[in-house]
Amino acid sequence: MPADSRTDPSRTGPPLTVLLAEDEDGVRAFVRQVLEHAGHTVVAAADAAAAERAFRAEPDRFDLLLTDVVMPGRSGAELAAALRSVRPHLRVLFMSGFPGSPNHAPVVLPPGSALLDKPFSIDRLLQAVAAAAGNHPPG
Repeated sequence: MPADSRTDPSRTGPPLTVLLAEDEDGVRAFVRQVLEHAGHTVVAAADAAAAERAFRAEPDRFDLLLTDVVMPGRSGAELAAALRSVRPHLRVLFMSGFPGSPNHAPVVLPPGSALLDKPFSIDRLLQAVAAAAGNHPPG
C-alpha cells in the first residue's frame, strides 16, 4: 500500500511540537487530529490569551506557532509578536479564511510570513507546516 502524507515522514518532516491557536472549534479539532496523526505533538488553544499562557509556561517547548489570523481579542499577528518577544526566531504559520471583508479588516502580517488559506486539504496543511518549520519548500 503506498504511503500518503498522513503516514509518510518524508512528507511531513520530523515530529514537531506545535502551538495551535484557533478560535473555531471544528477547525481546531480538525487541525489537531491531522497533525497528531502525522506524528506531531499539538497544544491547542481557543484564543490568543490561552496560547500565550501555554507558550510562556514552556517557551522552549514549541517548534512552531500555527495561528489563525482573525480571532477574538488579539489577532494572530499580535500573538506572534508577543511570542517572538520571548523567542525571536520562533517559526510561525498563519492561517486565514478572511483576506479582508467589511466585517474583518485585513490584518497586516510581518514581511515574509507564511499564510495558509482556509479552507485547506490535509495534504496542504501538512505541506505548509513542514515548509514553515523549515523542513520542505512550500508546495
